[in-house]
Amino acid sequence: MRKHSLFLFFCTLVITSSQSQASSKTVQSLVGKIVNAQAQFVEEKKALDLLRQHRYVFVGEKHDNPEHHQLERRFIQERFSNVDQSVQGKVVFEMLDTSHEFAISKLQTVDSLDQMKKILNWPEKGSWDWAVYAPTFQEALKRSALAAGNIDRAFIGAVYKHGEKNFVDVDRFSSAVNPPDFLKNYLLDQIFTSHCGMQSRETLTPMLHIQLAKDASMATAMLRTSAAMLIAGGEHVRGDTGAPWHLLKRNPQADIFIIQLLEVQENNLDLHSYIKKAGKADLYWFTGAIASKDYCAGVKGKAAQ
Repeated sequence: MRKHSLFLFFCTLVITSSQSQASSKTVQSLVGKIVNAQAQFVEEKKALDLLRQHRYVFVGEKHDNPEHHQLERRFIQERFSNVDQSVQGKVVFEMLDTSHEFAISKLQTVDSLDQMKKILNWPEKGSWDWAVYAPTFQEALKRSALAAGNIDRAFIGAVYKHGEKNFVDVDRFSSAVNPPDFLKNYLLDQIFTSHCGMQSRETLTPMLHIQLAKDASMATAMLRTSAAMLIAGGEHVRGDTGAPWHLLKRNPQADIFIIQLLEVQENNLDLHSYIKKAGKADLYWFTGAIASKDYCAGVKGKAAQ
């Protein structure tokens, strides 16, 4: 009886190990692959050609995935390869805001990372990790293409207190005034979820205005140059609700192109599910995934209804 049990235990281990290896291979089969909006695979060379050809390119990242930052540096290199700088314009960053604009004008293409950090007066502790983003900033700076897109802390505070009043008659935020219901409802749903359902949607209205201001600001920063590539979080580059929507509201004829960098999830080979979750884009570029953290797991209390 004991021998029989040991035999079954050994078989279970072998089957479980085989299933785990198969799952790992399944996941790896998507890493590095690129698909279009129709869930058709696209060759890397074609994807990079498209990156260079379009005037306004949006790249959506997961902020803490190193592979996404590596790809972004490559995108900058590819976009500016063998072309006149004036053709490709700037690389606009969500991680840089209007408070950095004067300092950016003082940067030199040969500045080291340490020199850049000092000139930008980058805080030791802040929203963005210098070690993570500095190499990508430098890649843009080498081409005299570094540009800020976001709103600064002072303006965020003003929007939190006074809402849309801050947008009236201000060109940078014209697209954030009186947004359509579908856009407000979608953003409020996302903000509600990101706050772990612990606040009512009504109390989150200031956060809605801040999100609209950020996307409008990044879109305006792109339109202020001959061409641009935006690097921002995936939600900010959704074609139907993010910065691309704001850019097209200001310039309906603009030539835009959206790339979403997506982590491959274990046991999920359903391309359409990735596309649906990421939102409207032209290309979806699959990468490896890093461990996810459930930021709401430790939240106590009852979710607001």
